[in-house]
Amino acid sequence: MSLYHSATGAQAPHCIHAIGIGKTGAYMVEALLRTGEIEDQLEDPRARFTGLAVDIGDQDMHELREYASGFNARLTERDIPTDRHQVRTVALDVPERDDLMTSLNRWREFLKMEYPRYYWNPNYEPWLPADTEMPKAGDSIPRAVAKAIYGHYYYGEDKRLEKELDDFVASINATRLPSIVLVFFSMAGGTGSGIVVDLARHLSNVKLGRRIPVVGVAPMPFSGDEEHAGGKAALFPTMNEIDCMLDDAKNQGVMAVWGDLYKNPFTGGFFALPQEHSWQRLGSYTKTGKPAIRDALRKGVTRKFINDSFNRFIVQDNGRLLFKMLRPAGFTGAPHERNISGDRTWTLFDVAKFTHPGVEVLPGEPKSKWREVISKWIDYIPQFSGLKEGFKTDYIEAQTVAPREIWNETLQKKLEAVLGEYLLEGEDGTLNTSHDEFFDELTSYSNIIIPGVAKTDFTAFYEARDAYDAVESWDEKLMMHSWLLDLGVMLSEQSIRFDGMAGECIWGCACWVVVPHAAIRGDAPASHDVSEVQQAAIAPMLRTVVQTP
Repeated sequence: MSLYHSATGAQAPHCIHAIGIGKTGAYMVEALLRTGEIEDQLEDPRARFTGLAVDIGDQDMHELREYASGFNARLTERDIPTDRHQVRTVALDVPERDDLMTSLNRWREFLKMEYPRYYWNPNYEPWLPADTEMPKAGDSIPRAVAKAIYGHYYYGEDKRLEKELDDFVASINATRLPSIVLVFFSMAGGTGSGIVVDLARHLSNVKLGRRIPVVGVAPMPFSGDEEHAGGKAALFPTMNEIDCMLDDAKNQGVMAVWGDLYKNPFTGGFFALPQEHSWQRLGSYTKTGKPAIRDALRKGVTRKFINDSFNRFIVQDNGRLLFKMLRPAGFTGAPHERNISGDRTWTLFDVAKFTHPGVEVLPGEPKSKWREVISKWIDYIPQFSGLKEGFKTDYIEAQTVAPREIWNETLQKKLEAVLGEYLLEGEDGTLNTSHDEFFDELTSYSNIIIPGVAKTDFTAFYEARDAYDAVESWDEKLMMHSWLLDLGVMLSEQSIRFDGMAGECIWGCACWVVVPHAAIRGDAPASHDVSEVQQAAIAPMLRTVVQTP
């Protein structure tokens, strides 16, 4: 079906499908189902919903399974055929070490079958040592191990994961409306970030043939996060691997060596979700009780609020709002929509929370006090957004959710002034704002969407780089990598054979990528803003513009 009606210009509804990887991914899919809008959309006989959660172990699948189990009943109550949706969960067992090593030893066969142009490297060895200690399900799993476990179930055994992806895609293909696929995972965890680099490639480039927008969605670490495998240092190779998919020039440098199977799988763009603002707001409301229990509750509430806020936003207007939101980042799939974004292909989705029930101000107190509290937390947006000072872009969208009797022109102007600091000067910057209300009048927040972000605009990138540099063990650093390990490449390390290039070969041969190591490190010159990138891209075409009187 066409995205637009030619006569009216009205946009078609979009079906949103989702894959969640790891704990965060499973909770995100559950939050998407819980919005209720998915059920509403399935009233349309052309619509379908497809959901899949993949994790190592089933310890974090319970909420999704419980909610999904009642989904059929809710559809039946509304006389909606239950075959319009497909929701599955896949809990992978941690294989025995010998079984996993058997799969790793056959990896060249797997890649050759998948990509006939794959170079059969005679120096190949499994990237995991033969004496690797296998984790338990529920442990924080190193990225390199998570990658191996994923491949074991995708390529080897009974190809269980490949069959699940085939069924997932078959359900999407049966949809008679335009579709968008979201891939949820955590930038901090080892399971999600270790698996997504291969799963997204298989889904987007192999199974879907790059026909449908695939959007990456990843919550960022926050100061209250639990310790993960590799600690803060593991975020450095994670961000580098994602960036070498998103950044046009870097991705070309990877494909120059390894082929177009490694083309950016996130054809619909990539959203990074900072959690610090909500953590600080939600985490400051109580100092009583047992610290361990209190902190666990604070973290859970923070994550759930981020998950719910993002999913409530994207399902609005039957997915049309999500599609429109992708336009400024240039990821609608329409060639005329946007020019190349270069190194600025990340989009920030910041859920900035201003009030929380029972904290700082109570119902019945003067409105002036409510507005004072909200104003104070608007001021925290730059501090908690995770963007470095001096960042500029050409477009920002902010949807504020606040009680109509509280939100006023003064607060609106305050929000516009704070966000305006991120915009290019004068008529080169655009701020688009809207106002809605929550289901309780005690909650106020803004969903702030900022496209045109580079890897080097994140303060977390430099913090992770410093932590990575402090790790002395080469073996520990290897465990923090995932994407190209099966090709022999440690992306965040310098090439052995090619001076100034990235990608150390773990087998001591000539595996590398045509990406300057300085660009991996964040030391290479970057564009000033996305407008500069686009102007450079269209410069040759400007000579063809016809001037009018």
